[in-house]
Amino acid sequence: MERTVPSYPIRFIKLFCVIALCLTSCSGAGTSLLSRPPASSTTSIAAPATTAPPPTTSTTTTTTTTTTEVPPVPVAQFTGEELTQSLSRPAFLVKIDNHQLARPQWGINQADVVFEELVEGNITRFAAIFHSRNVTDIGPVRSARTGDFELLSNLNTPLFGNSGGNPTVMRLLDEVDMILVGDTNVGRAAYRRNDERSAPYNLMTGTGEIYAAADGRGGTPPQMFSYRNIDESLPPSAQPVDGIDIDYGGYQITYRWDDVFQGWARTQQGSAHVDYDGVQVAPENLIVQFVKYGQSVAFAGSPEVKVLGRGEAWVLTKGHLIEATWNRPTSVDITEFRDANGATVKLTAGRTWIALPRSGTALIVEDEPE
Repeated sequence: MERTVPSYPIRFIKLFCVIALCLTSCSGAGTSLLSRPPASSTTSIAAPATTAPPPTTSTTTTTTTTTTEVPPVPVAQFTGEELTQSLSRPAFLVKIDNHQLARPQWGINQADVVFEELVEGNITRFAAIFHSRNVTDIGPVRSARTGDFELLSNLNTPLFGNSGGNPTVMRLLDEVDMILVGDTNVGRAAYRRNDERSAPYNLMTGTGEIYAAADGRGGTPPQMFSYRNIDESLPPSAQPVDGIDIDYGGYQITYRWDDVFQGWARTQQGSAHVDYDGVQVAPENLIVQFVKYGQSVAFAGSPEVKVLGRGEAWVLTKGHLIEATWNRPTSVDITEFRDANGATVKLTAGRTWIALPRSGTALIVEDEPE
C-alpha cells in the first residue's frame, strides 16, 4: 500500500508564515514510485485550513485478481508419458535383428518406438528408439541399411547403434545427421557378446554404455507424436477392431488387442512374440504405415524403405482403428498422421510400434460381437 503525501520546499515555509494572512490557500505536489500496480491503494485528501469541518479521509480499495499460469508438465518425446523434468539427451536408434535365431530379443519391450522394415529375403529387422528409459541389455544388434537414413534424419542428431554395414552403406552414413556409436567405431567400450548364443546373433549393448561413448554429443529430439489427455475420448472415426494381420512375404505378423496388457499383442509365424524375459510384446499403440520399397544403391538385393511423401496409414490405439493419411514432405519433417477430417491423430501415452509394409499386404480383423 502506498500513500501520497504533499511535500513543500523548506525555503517556502518561512515565506508562507510571513504572508499567510494574505493568501487564502497553498498548494503542493506528491510522487509515488511503484514497480507494479498494488493490490489495493489508499488516497488521503487534506482539506484547506478554513473554518470548515475537520478534514475527512476517504479510502478506496481496489481488488486485483491475479491469474497464475501453470507451466505444462513435461512429457517424454516418444511416449507422451509425464516426467518430473524435461529430457534433453539425444535419442538412441539401434538396429535389432529379427531372424529366428535372434529371438527372443533383449530390451525390445523397453524401446519407446520400434520400426519394422523389410530386409533381404522378405524378412524383417527392427530399428528401435531408446530414450525415456535406461536399459541394461539391448540386442542382438545388427548392421545398417540405406533405408535407416531417413529414420534418423528427423531426430535432431540422434545416436546410431549398429554392427557395421557394407562399405557403401557406411560411406553414405557419414552424410546423415547422426552420431555413430556402432560396434565398428566404439567397440568394447559399448558392445559385448552374450555367451548363450553364437555370432552374429549375440551382440549386445545398453543405454549406459552408449551415452557414455557419445560423451555429450547429439541433440535433443523433437516430439514425435500427439497424445490424448487422460480424460479425452477417441475421435468419432475410431472403430473398434480385434486387430490386424500383416504379410511381409517371409514373415506373417498379427496384432490383437489385449485387455489385460492394454496393448496390441504381437505374434510372429503363429507364435507369441516375447522378449528375452518372456514378456509378451504388446505396445499401447500400433501404426501401420503403408510405404513403397525401392532398390538400395548399396546392394541390389536389399530393399530400401521410402518414408518420404504421403500415403495411407492405420492407427491402432485403445482397441480401435483410425484410418489416416501419413505425410512427411522432407527429411527433417516429423511424419504427420491425420484422419479423414484432417485432424491430427492422437495416441495413447505409451510405446508405439510402426509397421512399414507395402500397400495391400495387411488386413483388418473386425471386432467380433459378443
